[in-house]
Amino acid sequence: MAHDHIPDTPDAAPEAPSRAATGVLCLLLFVGSFALLTLGFDAGASAGPWLVTAGILAFGLAFAIPTTILPAIEERSGR
Repeated sequence: MAHDHIPDTPDAAPEAPSRAATGVLCLLLFVGSFALLTLGFDAGASAGPWLVTAGILAFGLAFAIPTTILPAIEERSGR
């Protein structure tokens, strides 16, 4: 079907600076979550659970920002 129309995607261009900044932020959150988890397992009974919880939250944000949060913001802005 030579005349099928493929709808334009509302995503920003891959070379956009916002995409690069988001990628770096998520990479830092991902690596930081491992550091927080490691410190949490080695810390004492008072700080350990808080560091592990922070590591789990950082890992969740590192996944949620590029897959859920940014697409919802871009869709809302009407791109």
